[in-house]
Amino acid sequence: MILQTSTAQFLIKNCETNVGCVTISSDSLEELNRFFGSLQITPSCDPCFPHAVCSCKQEFSNALILMVKEIDYSDFSEYYLSRF
Repeated sequence: MILQTSTAQFLIKNCETNVGCVTISSDSLEELNRFFGSLQITPSCDPCFPHAVCSCKQEFSNALILMVKEIDYSDFSEYYLSRF
C-alpha cells in the first residue's frame, strides 16, 4: 500500500523478518523519524523509498491516526467535484 502526504510518500508491506509486523519505507527520513522515532530506521534497497522501519501493527496504526489528525481539510475545496 502506498500512502502519500504533503511531505512524504510511504510504502507499507509485510515485514519479511518479523511475523505480524509491517515494513514502512519512505522517501523522507525526517517523516519516518517523526512517526517512528523510537524504532530503528535502516537503509532500503528501493531507490524510491530509501529509508525503512519495521513496526508492529499497533505502532503503525498509531502513526496512521496521527497522519489523519494532521489532514488540513481547508485544502480540499479545490478538489471538490460538483454533482451533475
